[in-house]
Amino acid sequence: MIRVFFLFLISLMYAVTTEAGQPKSSNTKLYFSYQICKNSGKCKHFIPTKKVNNYLFKRLDPARDEFYIKDNNGNFTLYYKNIYSEDVQVGWAEAKVDKNNNNELSLNIDKINLALGGIDFIKNGYATKQAESKNFKLGIYYLADNYTGAPYYQKQKIVFKKNAGDLILECNSYLNNPSVKDESYGVFYGVCSEGEKVYFKQVN
Repeated sequence: MIRVFFLFLISLMYAVTTEAGQPKSSNTKLYFSYQICKNSGKCKHFIPTKKVNNYLFKRLDPARDEFYIKDNNGNFTLYYKNIYSEDVQVGWAEAKVDKNNNNELSLNIDKINLALGGIDFIKNGYATKQAESKNFKLGIYYLADNYTGAPYYQKQKIVFKKNAGDLILECNSYLNNPSVKDESYGVFYGVCSEGEKVYFKQVN
């Protein structure tokens, strides 16, 4: 009887130790703009850039707009790269959830943190003083860097439809943002003004 008890105790201790040693699963989801389609139906597919599982932007590789959306237990962060003929802008913004159900995700952003690019480009259209994030001289920005040294403000409501695990940007809704319409500028202004559809899928 004592032997049975000790065997039970040992097995219980093993189970507890094994469970404690298991890595906890993360609830963080990362979505990437893997597909951009024109109204003609022609689509281009893209893959995210990462180094040792750290996702990042490279200034001109590829030389087109890219986006990520991070969902950390219902707390959303938007990351973007916008390509212009005069500059490349990379940044991120914490987003407030307006709606999140099985059919739609609606986010609001206001404060945007510029991480790569000219600080005065947004207002004046030319790039002189640069946002000096960790690897700005190399033209690289890691999503995890959380650089906050060059903020600017623009209210934008961003709506995504959900379909088979994808998030699909609603461009008509986005272009109706008063600030986007008045300033002809915004995180998704380039792709939306060209009549493109942006599809996101989970990559982690």
